[in-house]
Amino acid sequence: MRIGFHLPIAKGFDQTLRRAQELGCEVAQIFVKNPRSWERKVWSDREREAFARLAAAMPVVAHLSYLPNLARSDEDARNLSAFLHEAELCKEVGIERMVVHCGSREDIAKGIDAVTRAVSEALARSPLSILLENSAGQGKAIGKSVDELARICRAIDAPERVGFCLDTAHLFAAGYDVRLKAVWRSIASELETRCGPASVGFFHLNDSKTAMGSAVDRHWHIGKGEIGLRCFRYLVNEKKLAHLEGVMETPKMGKMDERNMKVMRSLLSPLVSRPSS
Repeated sequence: MRIGFHLPIAKGFDQTLRRAQELGCEVAQIFVKNPRSWERKVWSDREREAFARLAAAMPVVAHLSYLPNLARSDEDARNLSAFLHEAELCKEVGIERMVVHCGSREDIAKGIDAVTRAVSEALARSPLSILLENSAGQGKAIGKSVDELARICRAIDAPERVGFCLDTAHLFAAGYDVRLKAVWRSIASELETRCGPASVGFFHLNDSKTAMGSAVDRHWHIGKGEIGLRCFRYLVNEKKLAHLEGVMETPKMGKMDERNMKVMRSLLSPLVSRPSS
């Protein structure tokens, strides 16, 4: 598995590239706009050119910003409009994959239906592939179980363009004991059976500051949280996942990015060759 980080773009894509190279990233995840604002974004020519340099160095995956709630996209048009705008931003610079949270809603069935229709519209308007991210189970969040994710995927007309981004901390908080290989095999088996063998497309590699089943989303540093190292050692060395990528979304604290990458690299089997970071 190729490993990287979610990285900021506020100082420009050239700075993003420099930071990615400093950390030894093999993949980068980014927001394509201010994730805490509804304000729309327009790429400048300079940004397009700088993004091309970043994309030439490593795969780049977008993450939908924080505000759009796809589970309520049928109730508030702003949610769908913002999602489609970010999909268009990806299209304009050539980003091929976007990770999305499904959002939250009291009525889960209506929420799943709204997410399905929003994703279907984004797929119809752009060449993106959409990666549905599992939730930690907080509140009325959609996607806390493999079943809910699979129900969305199976309802979309272009299943080959819809997959899953599995977040280790979210799975753990939702009650999946990701420290056990058997749990990963069960998750993979269910998703493959219901949504196809290539349905798992990306990973968020985060330890958890909270206990299993807490339904509280608190990412923590690799090996320093409640999950520990066993889970990550399995994921980065599992042959069936070797063609995939995973990014860390651990808290930005001093030199902890460097430490987290060092720890993750140390888990790789000696048979796996990696560039020095």
